[in-house]
Amino acid sequence: MNDNFVNEYFGIGIHNGKTPENLGVLWRSAQNLGATFIFTIGNRYAKQACDTHNAVKAIPYFHYDTFEAFFENLPKGARLVGVELNEKASDLETFAHPRRCVYLLGAEDHGLPKKAMEKCHHLVKFKSEKSLNVAVAGTIVMYDRNLAKPRS
Repeated sequence: MNDNFVNEYFGIGIHNGKTPENLGVLWRSAQNLGATFIFTIGNRYAKQACDTHNAVKAIPYFHYDTFEAFFENLPKGARLVGVELNEKASDLETFAHPRRCVYLLGAEDHGLPKKAMEKCHHLVKFKSEKSLNVAVAGTIVMYDRNLAKPRS
């Protein structure tokens, strides 16, 4: 029997992404690093020149017009992990990634909205004095998830 409360999976996406190029790079990394699905909230970019592996056709892609619509459709049992340079965020280096989670990244110029951060089960950050490119930040998080670390 397939029990999705035991199996591991993760999705990753951007809330109000600033540029389609960043999204394309994130999608390419997501496909290479084992994401189960990708998504956007707000701004929608269906085809990306930077998505040279055509991840949008290889793994499920979801779009939500609002954060509320996205949050209402989180997979059952999944934890929402916001990636944000915030004093309340845990350090990625010691973070135990949930077995089933959805990583949410914010726009490079504004980050995650306060209402989104309040709904996150976890916030993570890495040691960086300034913010990183959103596709780079997402790729680092997915790479860290693939390391041999304990899961929560």
